[in-house]
Amino acid sequence: MSTSGQQFMLKRIVASFDGRPLNVFYTAPRPQLADLMLVLPFGVRHQIASRLYPVLAAKFNVVTWESRFVLDLNADAGDAGIEAETHARDMVHVIEQSRGWWPGGSPQVDVVGYCSGAGVAMLAASRYGRWVRRLALISGEYVLPGTLCRQSSFQREVDLLLPAAATSMARARLLAEKIAIGRKAPSSEFDEFVSLPFSSAEHLHRYGMNYLAYRSVDFMKVAGSVYQPTVVVAALGDRQVGVESSSIISSRLPGSSGLRTVDGDHYELCRGNESMTRLLSEFLLH
Repeated sequence: MSTSGQQFMLKRIVASFDGRPLNVFYTAPRPQLADLMLVLPFGVRHQIASRLYPVLAAKFNVVTWESRFVLDLNADAGDAGIEAETHARDMVHVIEQSRGWWPGGSPQVDVVGYCSGAGVAMLAASRYGRWVRRLALISGEYVLPGTLCRQSSFQREVDLLLPAAATSMARARLLAEKIAIGRKAPSSEFDEFVSLPFSSAEHLHRYGMNYLAYRSVDFMKVAGSVYQPTVVVAALGDRQVGVESSSIISSRLPGSSGLRTVDGDHYELCRGNESMTRLLSEFLLH
């Protein structure tokens, strides 16, 4: 066990259901607090939420992990079968393991899913519902088809770039070179995290394959099978994923308490936005 460089988080290497090592981060156990799983977007290091952890740690025992396939390339075979279901199984395995770190905790935990982590959290809640008590979906990327929901310019660009990068390493190398040449000034303080999947041909190729696997999931269908009490939250100024997609998913969730909105952009959860975290606490603790 070691500190992760974040004041509130400890680190363990956990062998997942298939033996693949996962970087898992969690807060020191406090029996009086509720337990919470934070599902981050695939392809980002956990430090993207460093400003969020102390806010959550005041009221929850928190656990999260860094997803496979994109970040630690040497930990996965080049021909590893990439499926969204694998991320959901990793999530459930980490929850199961964490039950031993927080003695006396409930078998179920509350789950907060952010961006693509919202889709993974929803998929896990549908497939492995006995582990999930309540669900909060924040600024979710549900890759809804353009015929159903208007896409942002960011989504349209990603939907062209990543499938192309997935076709071959050679194609990914050409695209990575173009990205490097055209790189612009950082658009937010989180650019170092979100740019990692685009930092090399290897990362970009694997990210593209992971994206295709995620996009192949029918999240509208998944939402219809999620019965846990759920809150869906969107940021009004989000340029990555629009409010409309969150509204559509919220309407499909049998246990939804409705769509809530806050001011700000896609990264408000990572900043520990007061309105957003207060909304989460009110939903999860009352």
